[in-house]
Amino acid sequence: MIKKRTIMRKIVLSTAVFLIGSSLLNAGVESGFMDRAYSSVIKRAKKGDANALFALGEMKYLGMGMKKDYSRALHYFNEAANRGHIEAQYKLAHMYYAGIGVKKDIEKALFWFQKAADGGDPKSMLNIGMIHYNGLGKREVDYAKAFYWYEKASKRGYPQACFRLGEMFYEGKGVGKDLKKAVKYLEKAALEGDADAQFLLARIYLSTKVVGKNLKQAKHLMQEAYMNGNKKAKKFLDRYGWKIVIKKVTLPGYDESHTD
Repeated sequence: MIKKRTIMRKIVLSTAVFLIGSSLLNAGVESGFMDRAYSSVIKRAKKGDANALFALGEMKYLGMGMKKDYSRALHYFNEAANRGHIEAQYKLAHMYYAGIGVKKDIEKALFWFQKAADGGDPKSMLNIGMIHYNGLGKREVDYAKAFYWYEKASKRGYPQACFRLGEMFYEGKGVGKDLKKAVKYLEKAALEGDADAQFLLARIYLSTKVVGKNLKQAKHLMQEAYMNGNKKAKKFLDRYGWKIVIKKVTLPGYDESHTD
């Protein structure tokens, strides 16, 4: 256990030094290197270096090489975020959004997601979209705003955003139902390994007439979704079995009109 923690500490510290652009990385791993590396991160953080502050926040948040401390992680992320560090802004927003180490606060989460999104972070764009999609905090459900933010994130190649757009076209929420557009976005996300997209796309292939698609592709996607941790895919395969019969079928509960 001690050896594992030591190895993880070295990995995190090396990453931290890389993030702050320290020339110490070129010094090798001779005796005393890691102590100097850690001291360098602390020293730079005290001087207000945003990358160093973010690195310390990550170390505290993940408990890598040290005990987890969400309170201190929040502090370091906040310091880095206020200095314009985009990833720190996202992490800070996520902690407020999920209530990790702090009282859940959607408005503060949205504030920091917006800051990070303004800096080009697609994860934050996606989360802003989800806040509007679900009507969280002090706002009503707004599919138009959700679509806007999902689309912005998708244009930056973020797979989960492509899945969300595909889902909206499939279900007709905020947009007209459009199976072709749904498939286009879902295929893009599925190719990037998004398990949610793989499951929904497989379900569409199984229950609708999609030109050029067949049950072999559906089977492959369903199994990929399962391997990537999609719980719905596991439930589906437990119910219908791994050997999906290669013939056109409409499966109960998985037809074209079904939504979750």
